[in-house]
Amino acid sequence: MRIRRTLAIGVLTLGIATLCGAGQQPATPQKPIPTFRSGLDVIAVDVQVVDRDGAPVPGLGPDKFDVTINGRRRKVLSAELIESHSATSMTPEERAAATAGPPVRPTLPRVIFIAIDCLSFDATASQHVIATAQQFIDRLPPTDEVGLFAYPYGPKISPTTDHATVRSSLITVQGQRDQPSHQFHLRPSEIVDLSGVAHFGGPTENALLQSVVTRECGNPIEATCQQRLMLEITGAALYYEGQGNAGLGMLRSLLEQLSVINGRKTLVLISAGMMASDVPGGRPNIGELGILVGKEAARSNTTIYTLFLDTSTIDRFQAQVRGSDKNLQSETRDSEVLGRWLDQFSGAAGGALFKVQVGSGENAFDRVLREISAYYMLGVEPADEDRDGRAHEIKVKTTQKNLVMRGSRWIVVPKRSDAASPSAPERASPPAAPAVVPADIQAMADAYDRSESDFERRLADTQDLTTLLRHFHGSDSPWPDAPRRTAVFALELAVAALRSQNQDARDEGGRLLAEYNARVRQPGGPDAFECTWLWTEVAAFEGLFMADSAMLFVPRAVERCPGEARLQLAYAIISEQQWLRGSAGANEQNSILDRYQAAITSPETAAEARMRAAWFLCRIGRLDEALALADVAPPAGTDPYVRYLTDLVRGQILRARGRPDDAAKAYRDALTTWPGAQAARVALMTLALNRGDRQEAAKLADAVETEVDASGSQYDPWWTYWLGDYRAYPAIVARLREVAR
Repeated sequence: MRIRRTLAIGVLTLGIATLCGAGQQPATPQKPIPTFRSGLDVIAVDVQVVDRDGAPVPGLGPDKFDVTINGRRRKVLSAELIESHSATSMTPEERAAATAGPPVRPTLPRVIFIAIDCLSFDATASQHVIATAQQFIDRLPPTDEVGLFAYPYGPKISPTTDHATVRSSLITVQGQRDQPSHQFHLRPSEIVDLSGVAHFGGPTENALLQSVVTRECGNPIEATCQQRLMLEITGAALYYEGQGNAGLGMLRSLLEQLSVINGRKTLVLISAGMMASDVPGGRPNIGELGILVGKEAARSNTTIYTLFLDTSTIDRFQAQVRGSDKNLQSETRDSEVLGRWLDQFSGAAGGALFKVQVGSGENAFDRVLREISAYYMLGVEPADEDRDGRAHEIKVKTTQKNLVMRGSRWIVVPKRSDAASPSAPERASPPAAPAVVPADIQAMADAYDRSESDFERRLADTQDLTTLLRHFHGSDSPWPDAPRRTAVFALELAVAALRSQNQDARDEGGRLLAEYNARVRQPGGPDAFECTWLWTEVAAFEGLFMADSAMLFVPRAVERCPGEARLQLAYAIISEQQWLRGSAGANEQNSILDRYQAAITSPETAAEARMRAAWFLCRIGRLDEALALADVAPPAGTDPYVRYLTDLVRGQILRARGRPDDAAKAYRDALTTWPGAQAARVALMTLALNRGDRQEAAKLADAVETEVDASGSQYDPWWTYWLGDYRAYPAIVARLREVAR
C-alpha cells in the first residue's frame, strides 16, 4: 500500500493567523483567535496533555510549557487547546452540519489508523477485539479520516472519511498465528532465557536449564533428550525472531508511508505480543528494529497507542503447555517478554501501551478516545540554527505536575529559502523518511535484475555478507510492488550467507530465512509460490549438509505443504544426515524410515524414496527389509539417476547377503544405465578381487583409468547422493523465479 496525499501546510508568520485543529468541527463556536507579534517567525508544534485518567487538561497557557530543540530552550508564544467531539457526544445540529453534503474539513484533518498484528493472534482470538475496534470507529467524528492496516495479510485501506468501509473491512481480519511444532513444553520466558545457552553453548550447570531438562526429560535424563531440547529452543527462538522482524518491518513500512501525510496522526496497534529477548545474548533478537520503528513513528509525527492483549494467563492452562511451569512469577515474566518491545517503540513514538488481560479492550479504546479528543497547538519561536531542513530532537514538558505529555520527539524546521511566503502559514514538518534502500542493496538488486550470472558474480565478490544482510533487514524492498520477487531475492541472499565460513553471516542468513518464512506464509493455506519457495529453501539445506540448522525449518515446511512429495523426501534425507552426524538418537531410526515411507506413497518420489530407505536399512543391518525394497524395479520413465542408484544399492545389499553373482549382475545393470560410472566399476572390481578373479579386477581398473584419462573426469551420481535435490538447485531456483513472476 502506498499512501499519497497533498495537504495544505498550516503556518504562523508575520502577523495574525488562525490555527485550525485536526478534527475541529465547523459547527463549533469559534475560539478566540491567537495572535502573534509582528516580525517573529513562529512554528506550530502540537502536543497532548492528559491527566492520569487520560482526560485532556484544559486551561494551560504558554507559560506552562517548556520546549527544547536539541536540548536548547525555545520560547513558547502561544498555546491553544484544539478539541474534537466524538460522534456520540456531538449535538444533533453539529452532527447534521458535519454529515450534510461534502464535509468542510479543517486544514489538517485528524487521521487515525488501526493496525492489527495478525501474526500474534490465532484464528479466533482476535474476533472480540475486532468488534470493539468497530465500536471505536463508530464513536469517531465523521470528518476524521480512518485507515486500516492488517499485516502481513489482510485489508489495507488508506485514510478515508468512509468509516463504513473501514468498519466492514475489519470483519474480514483473521488471526494468522501459526506456532512452530514442538516436542517439549516451553514458556516464552524459558525460550528467551535459555536461547543464549543453546546458541552459544553456555554452562550446563545453569540452574534454569537443569530445571527444564529435568522437567522435560525426566530423571535419569535420556542421552539425547537434552540435545533435542536445546535444538528446539534454538528453533523456537529463530522462528519468533523471524516473525518479529517480519512484523516490525511491515509496521515500519507503514510509518514511512504515513510520513507523506502532514499533521498529527494516531496509530492504534492491536497485538497479542511479540516475543523478543530482554537479556544480553538472548534470542529472539530483533536488534535495533524496535527502536527504529519508534523513531520512524516520531519522524512521521505519528503517535502509537498499543493495545497489548496479554493472553499469558490463559495460555498457561492450554493443553499444549500442560507440562510447563505454571507459577505466577513465570507468568509475569512471560508477559514482560511478550510486551517489552511493544512498550518500547510505543514510548519512543510518543504514545503508550495498554495491557488488556480480560475483556475486549473496551477500557483501552475508551482511554485512547479520551486522550486524542484534544491537543494543544503551540506557537514556538525557533532559532536560526534550527532552520537547516534537518531532523532535530524536540522535547515538550509542562511545568504543571502529575500530567502526561504525548508528542513527536523529532521535528524539521524548513530553511528560510524554503519557507512559505508571509501570506501563507508555516508549520514545522516531520523529517522526510530516510532512503529506504541502502546503496549496497540497490546495487545487488540491479545485478539481480540484469541477469542471474551478474547477481551471482556480485554476490561472490561481496566481502562482508553480514553487513549486507543487516542492511537488507533494515531496508525497504527494492521492488515494493513485487513482494514475491523480494522473497526470492532474500532467499538467495540467505543461502549465500549460510554457505559462507563466517558464523555471523550464517546467523544473519538463518534470521533472514526465518523472517521470510513468516512473510511468504499465506493465511488461508499455502499457495504454489509458498510451497515452491519452501522447497527451494529445503533443497539448499540438503546441499549445505547443515542438518541441525535445517531441522529448524524443514518440519515447518512439511507442515505447511504436506502434499509436496519433494519436501517429504527432503525431510527424510535431512533426518538421515542428522543421524549420520550423531545429532539424533538410535530411536530416531524408525522416524527416518517413517519419513521415507511418507515419500514412498507419492508416485513422484516413490522410486527414489524406496532406494534411499533400502540403503538406510542396509546400513543399520536390516538386510531382509532392505532387499524387499530394492527388489522393486523403478517404473519405466524413471530418472536414470534414480535407476542407476537403485541398481547400485541393490548390488550392495546382495553382496552383504552373500550373493555375489546377483550382486555382480546388479552392478552391471547400473553400468548399463550410467556407462562408466566409477562407483559401480569399483564395486565390480572389489567383488572380483574378493572372488579371486584378479584378471577381471585388473581389466576393470584399466577401464576406469582409461576413461578418466580420456575425458578428464567421469561423473558418477553416487557423488551427489547426500545432496538430495541440491543436485538440481539451479533449476529449482529458476522455477521459483518463474512462479514469482
